[in-house]
Amino acid sequence: MLHTDYKIIEKITKIRTLVAFLGEKERYNWWDTSFLDEAGLKYLKLNFPRTAFLAGVTSVTEAAKKLHDERIGKGMVYHLFRLPFNIEERIHAILRDMKDEKAKQLIEAKEDSLEILKEFIESTVDAPEGPVQIGTTPKIISEFSVRELASHYLNAFQENKKTFPYFSENKNKSRQS
Repeated sequence: MLHTDYKIIEKITKIRTLVAFLGEKERYNWWDTSFLDEAGLKYLKLNFPRTAFLAGVTSVTEAAKKLHDERIGKGMVYHLFRLPFNIEERIHAILRDMKDEKAKQLIEAKEDSLEILKEFIESTVDAPEGPVQIGTTPKIISEFSVRELASHYLNAFQENKKTFPYFSENKNKSRQS
């Protein structure tokens, strides 16, 4: 894997973690989980003492994946919580190797997480409610996808709406919500 590909997957991993945290019930209530709160991580440490953060993000990812799949569908599309297998493997490894201090910075507080998400954005978007195609599958590992994912989710959180950005094999394919 190219160094630039690794850096982009690292950014996508951070965006996934931020969106997973922000979407939990205590913040924007997109999914009914609390694994990435202080109490949730303490609970996970009982069963996963060395990998509580990884277990938390993985658990929230499953809830987020379910919601995204319900809204977007599963056929020939990818989204932040369901990516091609090779990317999912790299995300898992990055999360597994992430140091506690770096992980905690991402999920310390709602406002801080929103600020970190802003760092990936060059310009804002008015994200629509529901599914929105933001690119094609070959563009998943690109700075473009990093910017689009971050800007769509940030706008959705700020405007209190749910948007589901996705990538499709076909650039003209549209999904109905």
